[in-house]
Amino acid sequence: MISILIMDDNAEKISRIKKVLTERCQVNEESIDIAGSLNSGRQKLTKFFYDLLILDLILPVSDGDSVEPGRSEDFINELHRIGRYKRPVYIIGLSEYKDKVEQNANKFEDKLWKLIHYDLKKEEWEVVLQNAVDSIQSTKEQLLNSIKNKDKYDVGIICALSEEFEKMKEASNLEWGKKDVENVNIDFYTAELRTEMGNTLKIIAVRNNIPGMQAVSSTASVMYSLFDIETIFMTGICAGFKRKDDDMDFGDIFIAESEYDYGSGKLTSKGNETVLMPEPKQLTCNFDLQGKMNSFIEECHKEQELPKVLKRYRLDLIDRTPKVYFNSGACGSYVVGDYGFMQSLMEKHDRKLRGLDMEGYGLYMAAHILGKKALMIKCVSDYADCEKDDRYHAMCAFSSAWFLFEFLKYTY
Repeated sequence: MISILIMDDNAEKISRIKKVLTERCQVNEESIDIAGSLNSGRQKLTKFFYDLLILDLILPVSDGDSVEPGRSEDFINELHRIGRYKRPVYIIGLSEYKDKVEQNANKFEDKLWKLIHYDLKKEEWEVVLQNAVDSIQSTKEQLLNSIKNKDKYDVGIICALSEEFEKMKEASNLEWGKKDVENVNIDFYTAELRTEMGNTLKIIAVRNNIPGMQAVSSTASVMYSLFDIETIFMTGICAGFKRKDDDMDFGDIFIAESEYDYGSGKLTSKGNETVLMPEPKQLTCNFDLQGKMNSFIEECHKEQELPKVLKRYRLDLIDRTPKVYFNSGACGSYVVGDYGFMQSLMEKHDRKLRGLDMEGYGLYMAAHILGKKALMIKCVSDYADCEKDDRYHAMCAFSSAWFLFEFLKYTY
């Protein structure tokens, strides 16, 4: 909706103009201000910004004064020259004196404004005014949409560490450009992804360089707010919960259907020891995302392509087709290197646990609070035991990101 100032002292003329604006152009009457003199108009233009000024060419200097010849014409140049006014985007002159229209036409046209001859007995001026206002409203709407969409992205991606982030970019096979945001000390990177359905996804990604729930929760909140993102994904590496009777192995894809914080609870004394009485809090991923991911897994079986892809990028450290686990995950604020601890988590809390990481719960919490969507896709690089090493990090960081981009291409 546009805001309009009518500078005119003729009550009948003002009524006709307002009728055109409200009935033909659907302008809200509350968005229309009136000034009956040059000085009252000056006061409003100093305080308020208007999209449109409709200006009579013959106005008194102050309310109740008589008209002084030439003062209104000087006001046209004053508007263009003096910086204290909040100059309207567009100005339309509307005069019932034909000679005034002819004399001042160039002053308006030189500034890309419009001057219309007003005739009480005719309606041609109403059509011209309506067309001008419709054009201004359409232009404003397009500009607002352009500004809004400039910093709007379809998908966000967060990686906790630089190694994960670099492998994410490599796996995407996209051109990434850096995006700076004023007063935000985070390096964002953007790219566009063409999907199988012919859509173009605008993606913005970031690396935290700090692992942990607090860091990812803060970054996700910033991204949701700044860029109007609906969904954020996270890729990288995680630990796997390996049971005695299953074949989970390095390189398997883990997608967190839910995440719970195993570190929440109450510290208390038990004899001479301080122990944690756990009260795990669980958050599930968005139901819509859950359905889309299940469909993708069942219909595409992209994991079968991973061995060839990894070989092409010289990351083939395993001689098997990885499996995809869309199950519960556990999240905590510290690195785990004790296989017994992993076993105790399964026994005490959830036998379906398949992945352990340091960020998932924080990501899901940010999405939950803001009413957004989030999904963590990581790849098993160890079992959180004493034999932890970095051997599979690059392969797993790449695999999780590659799986994400295949999901995006298929789903959106």
